[in-house]
Amino acid sequence: MTRQEERIRARRRQRRRQARMVRRVVFGVCLFIILILCIYGHHNHKRAQSLQSKIDQLEQQLKKSKSDSSDLKKQLDELQKELEQKQQELDKKEAALYDDPNKPNVYMTFDDGPSSNTDTILDTLAANNVRATFFCIAQKGEANEKRYQRIVNEGHTIGMHSYTHEYGTVYASLESFEQDVTQISDYIFQMTGVRPKYYRFPGGSSNTVSKVPMKECIRYLNQSGLTYFDWNAQNDDATGKSYTASQLVEHAMKNVKMAGDNVVLLMHDEQTKTATAEALPTLIKRLKNAGYDILPITDKTPLVQHVSKDSVS
Repeated sequence: MTRQEERIRARRRQRRRQARMVRRVVFGVCLFIILILCIYGHHNHKRAQSLQSKIDQLEQQLKKSKSDSSDLKKQLDELQKELEQKQQELDKKEAALYDDPNKPNVYMTFDDGPSSNTDTILDTLAANNVRATFFCIAQKGEANEKRYQRIVNEGHTIGMHSYTHEYGTVYASLESFEQDVTQISDYIFQMTGVRPKYYRFPGGSSNTVSKVPMKECIRYLNQSGLTYFDWNAQNDDATGKSYTASQLVEHAMKNVKMAGDNVVLLMHDEQTKTATAEALPTLIKRLKNAGYDILPITDKTPLVQHVSKDSVS
């Protein structure tokens, strides 16, 4: 064999070895890829199973939530019906307790509070099972905030008596009056969660200090769905004179008897009216002994107005 033939054979053997090496590499790569695909496919399969399991759990929770929501709504409906029944029963009991057509009525009202005197007045009212009406202004401070809440929580009627009680501000213009009414309404609602619907004009509906014709103010209240109350009797605690508690009782009883069978009695529970708070236990006793029912103002209360709302078109 010649050298040339040997070189040719050597090159053939080398090419065969290279070809085998390439095949092995290709086979290895293919095997690796197949292994990776198997692992990835297995992982995705497990992931898919996990996701399906979570989906099944969420569907079960959703079904349970819908069931619980339905049960809760049913319970709330039942509680609402029970509450309405209890309220009807309470209204009947209160009507039997307070609304005696054979007795004259006295509606005790307190203006300009609340203050520390309001606490004493509320204690006296509770002790005598009597409810009254409080025409409030915007008294600030944590103690007064609790007094607004106590008035409502203990079953009394809360009304508005302006935000500032400053005549020059309240009656500066019709816009000023409207703004003041809105402010005191919002303030009482903020304090109690109750939107007041009864109003008492500072100075009454017949006052002569307002720069705005009072009929314009009355028209605004009428259009706003608010009811205002004046008074036809008072204990004279706002006359500027320093009466004793016993004198205030005598004045109140005299004026109540003069007013007839439907009496709205004006008193005050501002900070300076301590004598009014002191006079209240005796006044309640005297009124009851005289045969009066003592009531809070409600929608059933006959209107007592110095200037009738019906006189304003």
